[in-house]
Amino acid sequence: MGRKIFLGGLVGGIVVFGMLSVWHMATTVAETGIRNLPAEDTVMDAMRSSIHDPGFYFFPGITTTPGMTKEQQRAAQDQWNEKAHRGPAGILIYRPSLEFNFGKALGVQFVICLVSAFLIAWMLGMSVGGLQTFGSRVLFVTLAGLFAGIFMDLPLWNWYGFPTDYTLAHIGTNAASWLVAGLAMAGIVK
Repeated sequence: MGRKIFLGGLVGGIVVFGMLSVWHMATTVAETGIRNLPAEDTVMDAMRSSIHDPGFYFFPGITTTPGMTKEQQRAAQDQWNEKAHRGPAGILIYRPSLEFNFGKALGVQFVICLVSAFLIAWMLGMSVGGLQTFGSRVLFVTLAGLFAGIFMDLPLWNWYGFPTDYTLAHIGTNAASWLVAGLAMAGIVK
């Protein structure tokens, strides 16, 4: 069984990596909901002059400190609500500069796909009962991909305001990619 799980994970990882490559390079699905900044040069100049450390920035910020009383916490929350209502509000993943290495990023993505597929192949191999048919195994892998998309993308939509079309496109491409991988894996891991 271990050999089948390894082979299923390897094949599944390659298939998912290939499918995600198609979604990102041969279609516009990956760009759904993404826009360029208006007045980009002005905004980037402002960021360069005021943000010096890389990080995940949430704005407007909320000022809280350990030891605040409930009343102080409520006041800080009220101030934040007022700022957020006035706007703008959002998140920013920021790097002061970036030397992007496409090959390295592609390699890391491939490893992520492999590790994910090995985990699903292992779960397929460990499952009992209802996964006796090819179709049930394909459905299992597809639902695992759908679960991952829902679990990762919907909270970003809910908490940080990721665009609905972006969120749905990513959930859909995850599920579709794992469906195709499931077709390959279900024939190997029985």
